[in-house]
Order: sequence, then structure tokens, then C-alpha cells
Amino acid sequence: MSDANFYHEFERNFRGSREEIHGRLERGYADFLSVLVRHMPEPKALDLGCGRGEWLELAQSMGFSAHGVDLDAGMLADCIERGLSVTHGDAIDYLANEPDNSLAVVSGFHIAEHLPFDVLQKLISEAARALRPGGLLILETPNAENISVGTLSFHMDPTHNKPLPPGLLSFLPRHHGFERAEVLRLQENALLRDGGDVGLINVFTGVSPDYSVVAQKAGPDDITAEMAEVYARDRGLTLETLAGRFEGTLEQKSAARVDAARAELEARMEARIGELMEINRRQDQALGDLRGLVEQQHRRLDEQWAQIGAIYTSTSWRLTWPVRFAGKALKRARAMLVRIAKAMLRRLIKVPAVRQLSKWAEPRFPALANRARQALHGTAASAGVDAAGFRQELGDRLLSPRARMIYAQLADRAEDSQK
Repeated sequence: MSDANFYHEFERNFRGSREEIHGRLERGYADFLSVLVRHMPEPKALDLGCGRGEWLELAQSMGFSAHGVDLDAGMLADCIERGLSVTHGDAIDYLANEPDNSLAVVSGFHIAEHLPFDVLQKLISEAARALRPGGLLILETPNAENISVGTLSFHMDPTHNKPLPPGLLSFLPRHHGFERAEVLRLQENALLRDGGDVGLINVFTGVSPDYSVVAQKAGPDDITAEMAEVYARDRGLTLETLAGRFEGTLEQKSAARVDAARAELEARMEARIGELMEINRRQDQALGDLRGLVEQQHRRLDEQWAQIGAIYTSTSWRLTWPVRFAGKALKRARAMLVRIAKAMLRRLIKVPAVRQLSKWAEPRFPALANRARQALHGTAASAGVDAAGFRQELGDRLLSPRARMIYAQLADRAEDSQK
């Protein structure tokens, strides 16, 4: 870049303060450095592309003799201001001039993504040569597994070449002779890492934004064994982890919604069942009341039939049987007489002499003519017999005084029931 201060200001704005970066480095690598300090006398650390010197400060504070190399004079100004050991120059050339088996640590923080691939391979090869047995190569770079990093923030730096997948960068040290190379995912949100619900935005942005390949050169068993314990510690968040947790969160929320819907449905069903039970109770009560009414009507009918039976079996009913029989006989006789009389009148009226006599008598005896017409056409007035009077007369003749009294009472009751 033509502006010597551009990258210094860029890192200050986008990578964070010195204190923030120092804290990240300590959390990520202090355990590895501690093992080397315990097992290597006078350990030396070389930081390629040392920038503002945060790593140099951490290494010195832990007992290393630390030196940094960088091409950006503006970045080195901070290191010089703090009295750190630095060189202005090409980092790969500087490494190539280091003696074999002389360094405990070779590091490059956010340098690999700036290098052409062949230059990156040369860096790794030279580090394998210059490191002491059991020494470490540390290469930290943006993690393109983080979708937001891979699609956006990586491209904020115009000097970046291209993202390096963790699988590729961890393969290169093994290819160049390192005994072990592991991927450490770094700088993820601690709250997200330690648990809790995962939303879709967390899947896109929550994967560890940086990762590091920590490669160890073959060395003494004591260093290798203790370093293996540090390697084994769980670190970082992968895309697979967050996607799985997101699905788990969805399943939990879906299950919670299903449970809530089921509980609501069960409550509604219980309420509906209660309503139906109340309706059933009311129907049972109404049915019971109806049965009571039916039984009451049955009792009344039984009482009425008993009364009718009592009437039929009573002495008065038997005593009035002749009157009822005579009345029926009188009705039949009367009907027969009426039919005979009508037939005779119809025959007589056809006789010319009778018809002539009828015409002569009609104006002279109108009442008699009218009565004859009524009898001929079957009107009630033509009966000529008072059935009620006849029954009264017949009763007076055939019944005793007590029987007539009982008959009168029955007649009154019958008349009252008809009203």
C-alpha cells in the first residue's frame, strides 16, 4: 500500500485494541507456550509479520526470547516504541537465514492468507527446518467456515489473497514433516460456546471467526506427551456444531409448541367433555321427569279404567241394562218405520189420483202438506216419535223408584261430561 499508515489504522479499526488482541492470544496459546518453557532452556520465538507486537509481548512475559519481522514500518513503530525486538524486512527471507533446530516457536498471525501458495509452502518448510525438536509452528488465519467471515469480512482487507480451508492448512505441515498438526478454532462468542439456544443468525455468524493450525515437530517424549494433553482440550465452534444445535433448538421449540397446542386441545376437550356431561345430566334429568309424567299418566289411566270397571260391574249399570236395551231396540224400530213410511209415500205420490188430491189439499191444508214433504225427504221433524219421552215413559213403567233415581244420576253425569 502506498500509504504507510494504512494497515496500522486498518487493524486498529477492524481487529481490535492491543488489550483485546493480547487477551485473545493468551487464551488461545498460553498453555502451549507453558509446555515449551518448562521443557526447553532459553526458548526463542520468531513471529513472522509481527504487526504491532502483541504476540511478542505475550511470549516475552512467559519467558521467551522473542523477535519479530514485518515489512510494514508503520506497524513496527508500535513495537519499537515499546522496546520490542523487531526487524524491518521480508519475514520468509529472515526465517530462511535462521540456523537449524534453533527456535522453540515460529508463528504467523494472519499472514498465511496474504501469501501465494508456493510462498506459504516455503514458510512451512523453513519452519520445520529451523524449529528445535518438539517445537511449534503456529499459523492463525480467518476461518471461512464462518459464513459471515467467508463471504464478507475476509474481503474487507484488500491485501488478502484467498481464504484457506482448515483441512488444507492443517495438511501442509504434515506434508512437510511435522509430526502433528491440529486445528484450533478461536475467538467465538463465549456465551454461545457455553450453551443456550442457537438462532439462524448464530449459524451464519457464530462459528469461530478465526482458526489456527498448531503443528509440532517430532521431539522428546516428555514434551510430546504433555503437549498432547493441551491439544486434547475442547475449543471453538464449528458450523456443524451450531447447525446441529440450531436444529435441536428448532425441535425443542417445535416440541414446545406441539405440547402447548396439545395442552390447549386437551383443556378444550376436557371443557367440551364437561359440557357434554352436563348436557347428558340434564337429559337424564329430563328423561327421569318424563318417565315420572308417563308413570303418572299410567296411574291416572289405571284409575279411570278402574272407575269404568267399577261402573260396569256396579248394580246400577246392571239395573239400567233393560233401559239401554229398549232404547237401542226403539231406535232400530223407529228407523225401520221411517224407511217403510218413506217408501209408501214415494209409491203413493206416483198414483195420479193421490197426486191430484195432494195438489188440491196443499193450499187448503198447508201445515199438513209441509209435514208430508218433511216426512218424504227424511227431516228430523218427520220422526213422529219422541224417543226421549218414550225412554222416560218406558223407564217409569219398567224401573223401580230406586232404579229410576240411579238412572237419573247416571244421566246427569253423562250430560255433565258432554258439556
